[in-house]
Amino acid sequence: MKPFCQHLRLALIAISISWPAIAIAQPKLEMHRVGVKADDGSGWHLAVSSKGSFSVLLPIPFNDFTTNDAATGETTYVVGGKSSEGIKFAAVELASSGKTPPDLAAIPKTLAASPANKVSDVSRSNKGDADVLTLTMANATTTLYMRSIQQNGVRYTLTIEFPNAYRDLVAANRDRFFESFKLKAKS
Repeated sequence: MKPFCQHLRLALIAISISWPAIAIAQPKLEMHRVGVKADDGSGWHLAVSSKGSFSVLLPIPFNDFTTNDAATGETTYVVGGKSSEGIKFAAVELASSGKTPPDLAAIPKTLAASPANKVSDVSRSNKGDADVLTLTMANATTTLYMRSIQQNGVRYTLTIEFPNAYRDLVAANRDRFFESFKLKAKS
């Protein structure tokens, strides 16, 4: 057998052997609800995470799902939706997995590592036992408003990502979305 054919054969065998492992490594998605309309009378929808420990108001219908990454042991609970204009609202809970999440101070540095991204309006505060980071990240085409909350070993992240053409529309709704975040009452 020619050397090239041997290498090709070995490469194909390696790919076929590793393929199941690659498929297993993908996070598992469990969809709880799709396109939920839970209008509270004001045009906003109360999004209560089915398995997470939070709720938030969204100005659009939402999906509610959980992901579980067997490779890392991380579980995330998500409620979020995307408008016809391409505006994405999401609230995510990264459940405690025994690992300490990276410090909130690392987030702006990580986002600013790409030369195309401009991070601004960074603020950090404490509300009770919660450490809160809020920021804006923009590039030539999109903007991201983000609030991360670290509380009792759990990270919650609220984001609004949108095309820059909708900046004024989103800015008018940002505070209501961020301020609507609540932890569920323990039963």
